[in-house]
Amino acid sequence: MIKHKAIFSLFISLFLVQGVFAIDTTNVKSKITDVTVFFSGAQITRNSEIKLAKGKHFLLIKNLPQELNPQSIQVKQFDFGKILSVKHSLNTENDSKKSIDELNLEKKIKDIEFKMKEINNKLSVYTLEEQLLNDNREIIKKSNGSTLTELKETADYFRIKLNEIKLAKLNLYKEFENHKESIQETNVKINELLSQRKKTYSHILIAIEVVKETSVKLNVSYFIPSAGWEPLYDFRVDDINKPLSITYNANVFHSSGEDWENVNITLSNNNPTLSGEKPDLIAWYLDRNNPYEKPIVQKGAGTIKGKITDLENDEPLPFANVLLMKRNEQITGTMSDMDGKYTFTQIPTGSYTIQTSYVGYVPKSITNILVNADKITFVDVKMEGSVSLNAFEVVDYEVPLISKDQTSSGGTVTREDIATMPGRSAASLASSVGGVNGDVFETFGYNQNIRGSRSYSNDTYVDGIKMKKNTETTDFITNTLKETATNIEYKIEIPYSIPSDGENYSLKIKEVTLPVEYLYNAIPKLEKDVFLSAIISDWTSLNLLSGKSSIYYQGTFTGESFIDINSVKDSLTISLGRDNNIIVTREGNKLLNDKKIIGNNVKENIAWDIVIKNNKNTPINIVVEDQYPLSERKTIEVILLNSSNAKVDSKKGFLTWNLKVESNTKTNIGFNYEVKYPKYSNLKVD
Repeated sequence: MIKHKAIFSLFISLFLVQGVFAIDTTNVKSKITDVTVFFSGAQITRNSEIKLAKGKHFLLIKNLPQELNPQSIQVKQFDFGKILSVKHSLNTENDSKKSIDELNLEKKIKDIEFKMKEINNKLSVYTLEEQLLNDNREIIKKSNGSTLTELKETADYFRIKLNEIKLAKLNLYKEFENHKESIQETNVKINELLSQRKKTYSHILIAIEVVKETSVKLNVSYFIPSAGWEPLYDFRVDDINKPLSITYNANVFHSSGEDWENVNITLSNNNPTLSGEKPDLIAWYLDRNNPYEKPIVQKGAGTIKGKITDLENDEPLPFANVLLMKRNEQITGTMSDMDGKYTFTQIPTGSYTIQTSYVGYVPKSITNILVNADKITFVDVKMEGSVSLNAFEVVDYEVPLISKDQTSSGGTVTREDIATMPGRSAASLASSVGGVNGDVFETFGYNQNIRGSRSYSNDTYVDGIKMKKNTETTDFITNTLKETATNIEYKIEIPYSIPSDGENYSLKIKEVTLPVEYLYNAIPKLEKDVFLSAIISDWTSLNLLSGKSSIYYQGTFTGESFIDINSVKDSLTISLGRDNNIIVTREGNKLLNDKKIIGNNVKENIAWDIVIKNNKNTPINIVVEDQYPLSERKTIEVILLNSSNAKVDSKKGFLTWNLKVESNTKTNIGFNYEVKYPKYSNLKVD
């Protein structure tokens, strides 16, 4: 009985195994249709439709990015069937079989090399013939008895023959160089094919079962780290009697290895890499180490950029295979473009190795490349020509004496540098770029400012813009805003194509036009020009994110700034630059200025006249600031005699006038103070 049970079990097992292997595997062609881009990383959604018969099927999606996170793979359920399993794998075997195109190109190189050997042989023969003629010429020179006619004929012969030889050698040299260029061009084509064949891809194998013959709409999504976006704003003002226009833009980038062609893009400020679980408290004993203390580890991501060139002639090497390694494991890979350039973005901080290979060159491995948060590490690779591809040339990375990405005090950051900075977070750039002012968040205040909204705000919003009576216009560019409990998402309704090259591609999100308060500021003691600012009091209704901004006043670009939402409290002040239509002058009042010596003391009366002239056709509001000196010594006395109704800060000696100046008029203000001090002090009091 036991024997019969064993035979029956074996039969059932063989039947099941045979049934599994009988299931066909279908290669599925899918297309990227939707991408949700986060500040760091992106979720890719692929769709395909395939007609399947009733039963079980294996569906294989090949050649996906190696870097995709296997735990993030999601397959959406479909009608008339169910998903049995989802498996991720890497094609680590790297198909070693050469394609017909590769074999044909290699044969072409061998044929060219054979022709180059023939040229070398011909050159050798011509060189010997040239040497023979030169030797015979010396013999004839030494011989006597030759007539003039014979010498002339001999000279003509040697001249004609040597010219023929040199011209033939010149043509052979030219032909040889043409063959060398042809080999280089063929190597480029081989490397392009080789980079695709040896590239590591991810595969997703999906086991499904359908209950009847149907067309299955397959929806697969996954997360990749090498993508991101950063907010950008354009602030435009035509005149101070017109509203402020704000254009919301985004710089989107990725280097995932697969181009996004005509995809629906959603921009999100969410960070899916952060844990959604709350932390737990740990018992804290004063006589023990703090349980929450952790070793200081630099977090964040950086960028590696470089160029692959020929060591001998510094020519770029396109389609070179570039691998990013860590602890002998491949993290990701790419290939150089037509200019030999390559880019790795969103690389976690740490130490890496770059390996480069190119047909006809010695492979090179550069070790100890340190990637810092929000920094660009430049790694240029010069490769030496060779027919061997077996051994790697290993080189330690050397940090440049002058860092191209240095942004510490004393450096200069150009507009182009800012555009290519790897720091995609707000905090990484806030300290290096100035121009937008706001109230600093109080240290012990607990009002939360999240995405431009506040915890105590109960107003009504439409597409992120607070609806209020004095808002003139709101112009949206066919995009919608979805605000959830944890994040903001902008859905771009126009499909975009973004190649996988790590470069920034600008997307326009929306435009908003709103009235603001325009205010002029002048400190005539320090600067003759007058500065215009736009004050947005209800900025929380705009759902602004921290990011870079460009300022335009009357159609002219006036500079770049940075909005740090976390440092703004009640109002957002945007500097719009200088306005030459407002003139402020500051001159000493000769009638009131006076200096007297009384005994051992000096008594001086200092007076200043300030004139504000408004040459515009509209009235303006202007804040004028000045100061008078303060004294910390009892022997020196300062008395403010007149301030023309200025707001006086006696602790700092500051004077502030808030004025309204009508169009094409001028306003006079002034102040004077008295200083008493000993004669020996020799003070400068104006």
